[in-house]
Amino acid sequence: MFRQRLVFVGSALLALTATSAVAHHGWSGNNSAVQVTGTVVTPVDLSGPHGTMQIRDADGQVWDLTLAPAPRTTRAGLAADTLAVGTEVTAFGMRNDNTERFEIKTARVSQGGTNYDVYPEQAAQVTAALDSAGN
Repeated sequence: MFRQRLVFVGSALLALTATSAVAHHGWSGNNSAVQVTGTVVTPVDLSGPHGTMQIRDADGQVWDLTLAPAPRTTRAGLAADTLAVGTEVTAFGMRNDNTERFEIKTARVSQGGTNYDVYPEQAAQVTAALDSAGN
């Protein structure tokens, strides 16, 4: 009886782990390094699985910024009240492959000389790619 219960619990844990791994998409579908400057339209929201915010660029286009999960975004210094609506920021990250979507998987948000690196490793890679491309 104990052995059957142990096998069941182990199988359930394995299934949950596999489901979580498949559900988490990582950086796939975002393959072009991009830098966008704009003003905050919607401040940082940490209520979902990843932090989010929106900015409006100089052409009036609203961009959706997908940040890191809430604990990581907060450790980077970004909280719901860090960047007020209307604040000018620059987002660095990888653009969604569907160019009809104005969405960035964001590695860094910069404002007034402060870098909020929600994904430090990717931030370094994105800025290096932009630098080598002359951006």
